[in-house]
Amino acid sequence: MMHFKFSPKILQRLGEELIPNPDQGIIELVKNSYDADATECTVELIKTSTIGGLIIISDNGIGMDKDAISEGWLVLGRSKKAIREVTQLGRLPVGNKGLGRLAALQMGSQVFLKTRPKYEPGVEYSLTINWDDFQEADVVEDVAFDVQKSITDKGYGTDIIVSNLKNIFNKRDIQRLARELLLLADPFDNHVGFSLKLIAPEFSEIEKQVNNAYFDDAEYHLQASINELGIAEASLLDWQKNVIFHAKHSDISQELYKTPPTEFKLWVFLLNPQSFSARKTSVSFTQVREWLAQVGNVRLYHRGLRVKPYGDTDDDWLNLNYARARNPEVRPSTKTVIGRVIVKDHDDMLLQKTDRLGFIENEAFLELKRFAIDVLEWMAKERLKVTETQRQRVKKQVPRDITEAKARIEEVIEAEVPQESRPKVLEAVQQYETVTERETKVLREDLQLYRSLATAGTTAAVFAHESAKPVTSIAKIAKKIERMGKKFLGEKYEDYLGKPVAMLYEIHKSLLRFSNFPLHLLKREKRRAGVVDIHSVIDEMVTLFQTLFDDGKIEVIKEKVDGKPCIYGSVALLEAIITNILTNTINAFNVEGGRIEERKVIIRTEIEGSNLKIKVLDNGSGIHNIKLDEIWLPGKTTREGGTGLGLTIVRDSVTDLGGSVDAIPKGELGGAEFIVELTLIRE
Repeated sequence: MMHFKFSPKILQRLGEELIPNPDQGIIELVKNSYDADATECTVELIKTSTIGGLIIISDNGIGMDKDAISEGWLVLGRSKKAIREVTQLGRLPVGNKGLGRLAALQMGSQVFLKTRPKYEPGVEYSLTINWDDFQEADVVEDVAFDVQKSITDKGYGTDIIVSNLKNIFNKRDIQRLARELLLLADPFDNHVGFSLKLIAPEFSEIEKQVNNAYFDDAEYHLQASINELGIAEASLLDWQKNVIFHAKHSDISQELYKTPPTEFKLWVFLLNPQSFSARKTSVSFTQVREWLAQVGNVRLYHRGLRVKPYGDTDDDWLNLNYARARNPEVRPSTKTVIGRVIVKDHDDMLLQKTDRLGFIENEAFLELKRFAIDVLEWMAKERLKVTETQRQRVKKQVPRDITEAKARIEEVIEAEVPQESRPKVLEAVQQYETVTERETKVLREDLQLYRSLATAGTTAAVFAHESAKPVTSIAKIAKKIERMGKKFLGEKYEDYLGKPVAMLYEIHKSLLRFSNFPLHLLKREKRRAGVVDIHSVIDEMVTLFQTLFDDGKIEVIKEKVDGKPCIYGSVALLEAIITNILTNTINAFNVEGGRIEERKVIIRTEIEGSNLKIKVLDNGSGIHNIKLDEIWLPGKTTREGGTGLGLTIVRDSVTDLGGSVDAIPKGELGGAEFIVELTLIRE
């Protein structure tokens, strides 16, 4: 009788393919502790004279006897967890293949297992795995393990020591691991009963940040659920815990949800000083913002433990930012919420991928995602109804207020102004009304223009959001090519693949900046009036444009006046000014016959009296084929495919800030020169 036999290289391949990050490997071992009903689990990183030191994972779970080691722990591709028996603590096991453990154990060259079964007090079983032994074996089955039994006075539990680590954990790795451990078992749910600790200085610092719970300072609290029949309901509470909206299933969806019973909890924050100052709280919006930087976004918890990558910093699995780009007024972003989707899943409807990163997108998962997105849509719709009602009420009330104010003026004139002076006063009032009507007409025309621009901007944001998905894939593919290339080519990797892979990484970075650009400009908080640091905005915009400058081989020089000049206005208006001038400058280099080499742009700030001047100069071809006073008119452009709206936006934005803007066709560098003058705020 013959059987399949497996080469030892299969073990190495499985380890490399299943766990992409070292911290993810440790998380897999911690999940084993959770499945063993541990209430405490400790992870310790120890540096030694060896390359990567060692990792110790200790828990107070039920431990394993000899049979459990032989028939469970050492069996790959199958686990006793597959039986799905509820543990004594009422937990459902989170694993289903037993492969995650293999990948984690292969992080080092040697593994030492010590386990003390709960039902054999005073007994300890130990096992040593030397991965080097497999290098000399023909097949995996040739390497045998000897499980040792000894007497101990320690309590039940399991210790796993992985030594001679292949990867060295730097400070950043440890910080990421600390955060992953803290968020693995929902830190904001007191009923989980699973405490995790990393013995490292970085852990306590991040633990303090994570544990600063500011839920009571949320503007809204969303509560939603699906029952065993697939029926959903939801409620939205305000910051005073009053239910302001409630939805039954038909308000959320016309179909039942084919997914396990689920809870969805979401806290929405308005991160502005006005929101917090209106309440009696000692917490500042800055504190909450820093907290959300650590724990913000919506995470998915399956059987008590978090499933990556849902809710990671760069993961928008519920399309929060995409929806916000469409309607920023009533939509939260991943940085203004903290939420969790909690799924028990007794019937194994959700299936984790082999690499343990996310679920297979089967019907149950897609239905779960649909539920969360539907609830968010319902919340936005209800909030939008209120906003629109208030807006329409104001629109209807304004004409009445104007009529009443006009009547009141006439009454005052009749009662207080002498007869002989009334004609002049009435004439002045009439003149004022005429000017006001003219201003209103201009504003209406501007409103139509900027509604069109808003549509273009939000559409661009939608496309940018969608492009982020394939852009992320580029980095993953490049990383895989790099890993496999180094493995199979060795020292020849750099000769054959080093340069093209490096180019893929650079392309990924460039495209990622492009995809983030529209969303960056559309952030609602930037439209709030306040003190604006000019140099900070200039630095940020230059950073955003850097990829375009690099691609166009344009040297950017910032000549900033000493100090920290500030104006009163909004970041959005200043960004609109700088963005459109820089875009105009880049386009000037790309015209037919334009300069190809030694392209240069200078962004200069100067102070003259109480005013600040922002100058943008280039050595392009300058302003030609158009009258200087026509460059500000909407639709006027000399570039094929141009909109002719960029400099119109610059002019209007400068006007809104109470400043002035001018242009020189051939400036100091030989190309166009734009001068924006704004009033400074003196400290």
